Amino acid sequence: MPSGDATIEAWQMPDIRHLWDSLSGSIDCYVTVIDAECRVRSINQIAAGFDPTGLIGRSAFDFMPDFEVERVRRYYAEVFQEGRSVAFDLITIAEDGTRIPYSVRAAPVFDGGRVVAAVLTSHDQRTLLATEASLYAERQVLQKLLETQERERRVVSYEIHDGLAQYLASASMHLEAFGHALDSGNGMTPAVRQDLAEARRVVRMAIDEARRLINGLRPPMLDELGIVAAVESLVDEVRAGGLVVDYQHPGSVTELGPDVATALFRIVQESLSNIRKHAGATHVCVAIEPQGAGELAVEVSDDGVGFALDRVPARSFGLEGIRQRARLFGREALIESVAGKGTKVRVVLPTRGPGR
Repeated sequence: MPSGDATIEAWQMPDIRHLWDSLSGSIDCYVTVIDAECRVRSINQIAAGFDPTGLIGRSAFDFMPDFEVERVRRYYAEVFQEGRSVAFDLITIAEDGTRIPYSVRAAPVFDGGRVVAAVLTSHDQRTLLATEASLYAERQVLQKLLETQERERRVVSYEIHDGLAQYLASASMHLEAFGHALDSGNGMTPAVRQDLAEARRVVRMAIDEARRLINGLRPPMLDELGIVAAVESLVDEVRAGGLVVDYQHPGSVTELGPDVATALFRIVQESLSNIRKHAGATHVCVAIEPQGAGELAVEVSDDGVGFALDRVPARSFGLEGIRQRARLFGREALIESVAGKGTKVRVVLPTRGPGR
C-alpha cells in the first residue's frame, strides 16, 4: 500500500477557478472581485433568482447612493495604493430602490508585488439588525417581567408584615397573658378566658390570611381541580361584589401545562382586578375556548367606561403584566377598548409551554 506521503503527492490540486467557485458558493455573503478601476470582475450568486452576469464590468460605485461614493473611494484607495485590508459599513441600493446596509471587508490581491485586484466580502446586515432588535425586545420584556416579579414580592412581603405577622404577634401576646395568668394561680378568670378566646380568634385570622397569601402565590386548585375550576373561583369573587358575570368554558381542559395554566389564571385575575378597580362595569364575560389542536384562548370583556390605549402609562403593571405573560409563550395579548363601550382582553396560548 502507498504511504501517506505518496497519497498526498498523488493528489492533484483542482483548477483554481473550480476552487474559487466552490469557495464563493459555500459562504452566505457576497464575494466580489474588483479591479484597480473599481469595476466588478467577478461576483458569486447567493440569492435565489439573482443573476450576477449583468453586473460584470460595471463600476462598484453604481450600487451605492451618491453620499457614500467618496467615503468608499477612500477605502478602496487604501487597498490599491497601500496594499492594506479595510473594513467598513456601506449602504447599497437594490434594483427596486431598496437601501440595504452591508458590512464590507476588502483585501488586496497581489501579483508581481503590486495590487491588481481587491476581494470584497459583503454581509447583509438586515438579518443581524433584526436579530439584535429581537434580542433587545426580549431583554426589555424580561426586564419588565423581573420588575413585575420584584413588585409582586414586595407586595407579598408587605402583606405578610402588615397582615400575617401582626395577627401572629397579637396571638402571641394574648397567649403570653394567658400563660402568666395560669402561672400566677388565678385560674380561669373572665379576663383569662377573654385572652384565650382572643388568641384563638387571631390565630384563625392568621390561618385565613396565610391561606389567602398562598392562594395568591399559586392557587392550590390549579393543581387540584384545573384551570376551569380555578377561574370559576375568580368569577365567584367578582359576582360576590355585585357584578353580573357570564362564564363560558368547556367541561374540562386536559393536557394543559402548569406554566400555561398559571399564565391563563393570572391573565384572568389581572383583567378582573382591572375591571373592579377602573371599569365601572355592570356586566362581564369570561370565556375559555379551545382553539383547535394545541391552543387555548381566554377572553375577558366588560361593558364599562373603557379607556384610550395610547394614554395608559407605560409602567401600568396590570396591562403590561398581561402582555408579558403572553410574550413568554411567543404570543401577543389583544387588548381593545373604546371609551363608553368597554374593554376586551384576549390571549391565545399553546397548551404546552416552551420547550415541552
